[in-house]
Amino acid sequence: EDSLKQKATNYLITHDIKFKGNKVIFVINGVEAKAINLNKYKIYLNKDLFVVDNKEKMTLKEILLSLLFSNLSIDLEIEALKAITVLYRSEVISNLKDENLNLLNISLAFHNYNYYKLTYKETYKEKVSIYNRAIDETDGEYLLYNNKPIKCYTHLVSNGYTEENPNIPYTVRKESLWDLTYPNYMQVKSYKTIDFKKKLNIDRDDFNLKITSISNSNRIKELEIGDRKIEASLLAVYLDLPSTDITIIVKKDYLTFVTRGIGSGLGLSIIGADNLAELGFNYRQILNYYFKEVSLVVKEAR
Repeated sequence: EDSLKQKATNYLITHDIKFKGNKVIFVINGVEAKAINLNKYKIYLNKDLFVVDNKEKMTLKEILLSLLFSNLSIDLEIEALKAITVLYRSEVISNLKDENLNLLNISLAFHNYNYYKLTYKETYKEKVSIYNRAIDETDGEYLLYNNKPIKCYTHLVSNGYTEENPNIPYTVRKESLWDLTYPNYMQVKSYKTIDFKKKLNIDRDDFNLKITSISNSNRIKELEIGDRKIEASLLAVYLDLPSTDITIIVKKDYLTFVTRGIGSGLGLSIIGADNLAELGFNYRQILNYYFKEVSLVVKEAR
């Protein structure tokens, strides 16, 4: 039944069917084979009140507003914003324990939205207006995988393809070629060999550098540096690199790292979603493009 619910929901999303009922009937050769109810999951509304870090009471809307201000620094199309808002709501709901939200478990930056009244003095009213619209027009909506709210996986710019992680079953390798036009899609950073050795705590004068594992979207997964294995995600942290799609150029006295994309590549590409929105995709279609086998919980099944 869960599989059928998923198929029905995905069909409604991808075909942009404004279904306002609750029951969906599967018919085979003119015979009613199965009837299912789509809307059985708990609905969390913007007005619902939660305790943040065991001290501050905030409505879900205020929490989402804070997340949007804290994690987005560029202007986006409204449908892309709505897709991101649904993901942020999923992240919050996945971390709720009773009526409490522990921000340490949230995979997103968080500052109270009131802080941004001072940060964005001239544009705050405009930003809060569009953020409120994205929140209100997706009220109650979040994503499920295997009957559980999904975690939020987003990145600013992919390397042209999103990343699939078998440990995160709803991620998928998807073409996102719009990202290639982003101004900082490709970046170059060089380190003197002596500085590189310090950052990675290498005490040998000579060392080998070998890439041992690459993902199907051309990101480095693991390297050998001397007799030490290191994950590319850690290398990116040590060297302040924006991505793990790395080309390494080794010279006598320095190393150059050419990166493509910004972020992990997992889940939704923010720039890709914005381009899809410009092409006329709605937020449900955008989510269905960047995630697989997910179902959308809504206030009123469409």
